[in-house]
Amino acid sequence: IILIKINIKLFVIIKLCDIIKVEVGDNMINNILTIVDPFVKMTGWNWLYEINIYSILVKLVLATIFGGIIGVERTTKKHAAGLRTYMLVCIGSAMAMMINDFLTMQYSTGDASRIGAQVISGIGFLGAGTIIVTSRSRIKGLTTAAALWACAAMGLSIGAGFYTAAIIGFVFIYVILTLLPYLENFINKHTSNFEIHIEFESRDDLKFFIKYIRDNNMKIKSIERNMAYESSGLSVYTIYISGMKEFKFDNHSQVIEDIKNLDYVNYVEEIN
Repeated sequence: IILIKINIKLFVIIKLCDIIKVEVGDNMINNILTIVDPFVKMTGWNWLYEINIYSILVKLVLATIFGGIIGVERTTKKHAAGLRTYMLVCIGSAMAMMINDFLTMQYSTGDASRIGAQVISGIGFLGAGTIIVTSRSRIKGLTTAAALWACAAMGLSIGAGFYTAAIIGFVFIYVILTLLPYLENFINKHTSNFEIHIEFESRDDLKFFIKYIRDNNMKIKSIERNMAYESSGLSVYTIYISGMKEFKFDNHSQVIEDIKNLDYVNYVEEIN
């Protein structure tokens, strides 16, 4: 009798679990089916979700425009990846996502995010080609590489029909690339650390400059002699200075102007 009661209780519990699973599953399916991109919902252009010539054209044109605008900004600043690179990355990403959707719908099987995931990881190889290490062991091209990665993600959003994310993402990417450099430059000009290119009439003038730095409570972190000026008769150095805020200077420009007034300095400028 005890065993029968236990079996009955287990049977009831299993049935309740099955009912809960069905209800939860149905709710999840209903939620998925009712998910609509806010832009499509606002415009009422439901045909953008379909695979037809018009939706394909809209996606590719949108990817071309967004990628092109970001590419123009990079081209004007003479970066390695420019207009055509960004356009191709964005178009290629959108096409990859459309192919993925087509295959999933055509064969009713497969992973809807498989090709998109490969785009995100594969774009790293393209971004790595834009990163270089200069002769002074400084890394350049990280922003360009990151922008390529973000552009690929934007293309995937367009290809997947998530237009709202693509549009908002485009605005954020463009603002970061065009407006934030001004804020970045302002911050850099007011930091305690900066690097200068300085030319002396003779090598002995370097010790006077070191004394000047120490008298102004600043520190020299590194000194590198530029041998390219050896035949000119000048003694040229790249010097990394820190501790500007510990004395009378508010920004780098004031330091540079003060150094220019030194009698033994032939030329000086900040290295950005």
